Amino acid sequence: MTVNSLALSVAGLIGLGLDATAHAAQAPNFYECTGRNASVTLTVGNDAQVGILPAETSLQLQIGTKSYSFGKKQITTESTLIGDLWEVALEHIPDLYLKHASVIIPEIALGQEPVQFKSQLVLTTVNTPFAPQAFEGVVNPSRYVDLKCTASTVFF
Repeated sequence: MTVNSLALSVAGLIGLGLDATAHAAQAPNFYECTGRNASVTLTVGNDAQVGILPAETSLQLQIGTKSYSFGKKQITTESTLIGDLWEVALEHIPDLYLKHASVIIPEIALGQEPVQFKSQLVLTTVNTPFAPQAFEGVVNPSRYVDLKCTASTVFF
């Protein structure tokens, strides 16, 4: 291999590397999901880049005719093998029940276009009755709503 052909090969590889960097994948910060009588909108904030990306993480939830809005402090997140679990408490009546809403958002690498995916909204009621007799029946009934979602990057 001559010096010229080696230089051309290296230049080609560098060019491919630069081209791949110009079209590098990025993580989405905005998720919109809709399903039967339910919708979820999640905006993932970034404290480091004020003015470019949303500063605050928020989750809006519509279930039937009820609307909920949650800020970063009210949202619990947990990493799992299949994505991040985002969970909020919808209603809490002490010594009776606690209602939760959960959604799994998979890890997504965006290119030039938004990415569509499927998920589920899980609505769970944790029964915590304070009664002299033992509770009979399903203690934590859940309802599942299939969601069609879109992940994208939104600049604010």
